[in-house]
Amino acid sequence: MIELPALVIVGLLGLRFERRARKQEAEQFHPPGKLVDIGGYRVHLYCTGSGGPTVILEHGHRATYLDWYRVQPEVAKFARVCSYDRAGYGWSDPSPRDRSPSVMADELRSALQAAGEKPPYILVGHSFGVMNVVMFAHNFSDETAGVVLIDGSTPDLLHQARLRTRLWLRMMQLTTPFGLPRWRGWCSGGRPEIAAIKQALTCRSQNFETILREDAAFPAATNEIRGIASLGSIPTVVIARDPASTNNSEFENRHAEQQQELAKLSTNSRFVVAQGSRHDVPLARPDVVVNAVKSLTHASGTGGQPGNSLRNVFPM
Repeated sequence: MIELPALVIVGLLGLRFERRARKQEAEQFHPPGKLVDIGGYRVHLYCTGSGGPTVILEHGHRATYLDWYRVQPEVAKFARVCSYDRAGYGWSDPSPRDRSPSVMADELRSALQAAGEKPPYILVGHSFGVMNVVMFAHNFSDETAGVVLIDGSTPDLLHQARLRTRLWLRMMQLTTPFGLPRWRGWCSGGRPEIAAIKQALTCRSQNFETILREDAAFPAATNEIRGIASLGSIPTVVIARDPASTNNSEFENRHAEQQQELAKLSTNSRFVVAQGSRHDVPLARPDVVVNAVKSLTHASGTGGQPGNSLRNVFPM
């Protein structure tokens, strides 16, 4: 049994270790975009390229703008494109507001307005981010030129983490200032080219707190999304993971069916399977995402006005 004096010493050493690592990371890494104030807290918005309509990239649960590092440079070759960190993730400050899709869609819109980015937008969401994209397109349809929904979470499949996982995340949150997750390598991972900066953004107490806050809001999120029956004729591309790359479980079969259902949100939609990919479609098959975005920039027509048919771009 560890005695109290020894525990205090270990804690102080951990604090010193973590502070030194954080100082080194602060010198090495800087937000590539703007930190935009949206009412007392800041959201990191990273925009590149030119041309309209502007493409907005919405990451999933437990993620950051880094999830788009293989997609954004390619889209920037033909359009203005912005990735961002939702409040509490990455370079963004935590939000005092609820973590429901309606709130997060409103925060995104506020950040875009504050940064001077102009609609209409093509909204691209991955995983849980699909819910925020659907909410944005529903609430601000006149600012939406098209949407891309990538292997999205749906109300029927979105469930809170198990108690054991939530306790683990809380432990990570509380011990991060003392360096335990970093020392044990629990914050590391990801592709080698972004592993260092990903660890710098992940090994933060606010990251784990945000994960828990989003998870706690899942019931409210499902209720909000269930209230959206249609996106009208907004041009929509749904990209699903490859069933051949997953096990043939009941969950996977339901997931595949739900992706097909997402395409029914719009009367002007296209369903695409990202061959050879699992859930990490933006990393495994960025070309599929880029091609979907490119198709919507053509479908939006002159001046980026929504409503032109995807049949002009994708043979059905």
